[in-house]
Amino acid sequence: MVTEHIKRVFEAKTESECRRALDDTFSQRMEFTMNGTSLPRAGLLRTVLSMVENSGFRLTVEWQNAVEVPLDSSNRNGILGGYYIVRNVAKQMPGYSAPLLCERHKSVNVVIESESPDADIDSRRIVKLALIATDKPMPVSGWRA
Repeated sequence: MVTEHIKRVFEAKTESECRRALDDTFSQRMEFTMNGTSLPRAGLLRTVLSMVENSGFRLTVEWQNAVEVPLDSSNRNGILGGYYIVRNVAKQMPGYSAPLLCERHKSVNVVIESESPDADIDSRRIVKLALIATDKPMPVSGWRA
């Protein structure tokens, strides 16, 4: 399920765990847009790794909603639309000497395709990702685990 893959990416506890989750989730040939701008896959990887590392590997993901629709009877290809929040994002803001904790609110639409004809291998990956994201200050209560 895509929602679990996304949680594994952001909630990774090491850089290698995060990289592995990224490779298990996103196709090498992925098409990616963020806030209307097309970016290479490497741009997504840099952004995610930076978020995870700068948080001290303390990000949490909370899905607000998700709708998955299979495009074939084998569930190997499909689409998903959803909204989730990544918490504990450390972000440097103008006028502040230390990073502030933010929540990154994300709306996503993805296309999932199997990258292997072998039905015994789970080769489903996100091949198209359209992402809209904005940061909001976290509530005063601070870090959430």
